[in-house]
Amino acid sequence: MRGQHRTKKGAFIGALLWWVASAITLSAQSAADSLARLLQRAPADTQRVLLLVDYAWEINETQPEKAERLLREAIALAQHLAYRRGEAKAWNGLGVLEEIRQNKNAAQQYYLKALQLRQQLGDKAEIASSLNNLGVLYENFGQPDSALAYHKQSLAILETLQDTLRIARARFNIAAVLQESGDYTEARNQLYEARAILERVGDLDGIAKVYTQLGHIYLELDRYREALRWYQQALQLRQQLGEPQGLAMALSDYANALDEYQARGVDTLTDVFALLERTSIPRRTAQSRSADTVLHYYQRALTIWSQLDNAAGKAQVFTNMADVYKRLGQYDKGLGLLRQAEAIARELEDPLLLMEIYNVQSDIYDRMGQHTRALEYVRKYYALAREAKNQKFVQSALKDFSEVYSAMGDYQRAYAYRVKYDEFRYARLREKERSDFARKEVLYEAERRERLLKEQETALKLQAAELARSRLELYASLAGVIALLVLAALLFSRNQLRARANRELAAKNAVIERERQRADDLLTNILPTATAAELKAHNRVRPIRYESVTVMFTDFKGFTLIAESLPSEVLIAELDECFTLFDNIVLQYGLEKIKTIGDAYMCAGGLPLPNSTHPTDVVRAAITMQCQLQGLMARKKAEGRPVFEMRIGIHTGPVIAGVVGRHKFAYDIWGDTVNTAARLEQTSQPGKINISETTYQAVKDLFNCTYRGRLSAKNKGEVAMYFVEYTCDE
Repeated sequence: MRGQHRTKKGAFIGALLWWVASAITLSAQSAADSLARLLQRAPADTQRVLLLVDYAWEINETQPEKAERLLREAIALAQHLAYRRGEAKAWNGLGVLEEIRQNKNAAQQYYLKALQLRQQLGDKAEIASSLNNLGVLYENFGQPDSALAYHKQSLAILETLQDTLRIARARFNIAAVLQESGDYTEARNQLYEARAILERVGDLDGIAKVYTQLGHIYLELDRYREALRWYQQALQLRQQLGEPQGLAMALSDYANALDEYQARGVDTLTDVFALLERTSIPRRTAQSRSADTVLHYYQRALTIWSQLDNAAGKAQVFTNMADVYKRLGQYDKGLGLLRQAEAIARELEDPLLLMEIYNVQSDIYDRMGQHTRALEYVRKYYALAREAKNQKFVQSALKDFSEVYSAMGDYQRAYAYRVKYDEFRYARLREKERSDFARKEVLYEAERRERLLKEQETALKLQAAELARSRLELYASLAGVIALLVLAALLFSRNQLRARANRELAAKNAVIERERQRADDLLTNILPTATAAELKAHNRVRPIRYESVTVMFTDFKGFTLIAESLPSEVLIAELDECFTLFDNIVLQYGLEKIKTIGDAYMCAGGLPLPNSTHPTDVVRAAITMQCQLQGLMARKKAEGRPVFEMRIGIHTGPVIAGVVGRHKFAYDIWGDTVNTAARLEQTSQPGKINISETTYQAVKDLFNCTYRGRLSAKNKGEVAMYFVEYTCDE
């Protein structure tokens, strides 16, 4: 597979639904038969409701229609008996059934009905279970944010119950969602928490699952040594436990990592030789010996899947072995295994497995020089990926289209698909960066404001308590007055006390006034001065249309790769240094900073106070940014620190400006002008300032510009673009 990790579905079975088996075993069939016999004699009571639900659970994959009839009978009986606990179990069972059928909306509806009943009963353990099911549902359907919210609610309840084993499982599920979202550091932390709990209770099966998931994380990060270490520990536990399905999966996981380790050309020979010393595999060439080692583990997994009669497991191993034979140049063997895998995948109606199979087939045919056949299989898995909305395989297909067309000599199509691939990949990376930074900024701001409010509330309570205490002391003194002299003394004392209280009150009021002034300063730092004044006066801001504004976007080249190699605090410090530099330049040229989005910086000229010089001001600011950034980067390079290059896009046109939100205010601008400026930045080049036709017409008499032609911009068609030529003074 060109440029993409193999998904290898068998490696991820059980990552989300911890306690659900992936195959129907003989013991499960025996349980179903026993439940069917019990139902024949069971009266119409609450026990029958539970039997109906349990029976449906055992057959929901093999006989879904019958399972649905059983569950609806259970619901009707539970409602007749007013047995809400049993009704909730039945609705939950229907949710599981519809999730198996891939009916997301129906599954969500049934899970929510079960949750509502359990909330009415106040059963926290069952509420946590429903929240977990909703989390798994949303993750399976590609909505990680919703999944994470439900899993965290479930974890919070389980922590109040101190249910340690289920806490570990909840953290495991949270880790799986975070891993899918690309937040590998936090996913690893959640797994370490789960591992500590599982080790305390001695749950070897759970520990093996944690080791496996840690292996998945390091494999996705291309850190193969660490992945192999975790997979090896999981394999040792699986061998100790002796459970065949888990052992087969562990063997495949280890083989996957070892194959990736070797395929990437890492220094594997020492490790492979060491493995060979511990096996009976004959020594031949280095490549053959390493491939034999991988195939040895796959063959052991295949033997187990065959003994279990697990077709899905066999198909996955066939696909993985074919990938190894592809690397060895034994294409006929690889294609033979893929044909067997395809037949199974079609029978199982498994689109993800078909995508993997067609992906490997396209690569084999491409290596064989049969580019037309390769193109046929790329088209097949591209169609499946688009239908399933699988972004990873869509991205892979776009890249494969480009490479196959290039091999066929059709360079025009190859270039077109390469552009689509780059745009698609860039959009995915930008979306991830924006989501990560936005989530961290929101959490930080919420915590800061909550802390400030608590501090103010505490200060006011202390002030009120002290004044109340002063009054009580005064009343007690007055009650003991027995003579004029004593009364005069007490009155004098009271006046002194009041004066002190007034002084303290005045001091606290001064503190509150300083905090209010700080809040006003913060508001004017976030919003333009006039906008902040309008917001304080009317508690809202009217949107304003500006007929001519110049918008600038900046973005750093290679930021994502640099970000992956730096600790978060170092990364934030590097960005802060660059953005502080830009803030000073924006202030210097009278521009308005709008916002930062990840590593992107957005500002505009010509608002909130309109002017006629904004195109020139923005271009001058852009030149200053590029020059000062280049100077800063030269110093960083000399110090051995990370270095960024910046793209800039500028466009002039009308916008709408205003404030969004009622609690967390943000001054922003909208309109096609903003979108066009963003596209100009995306089609710019490192160190360049890319401007539109409208901006060019406004500044052409002051700056030398080079016409780039009409270039394609996403969702904009062809747009005339110019590079501003500039030199930086030493």
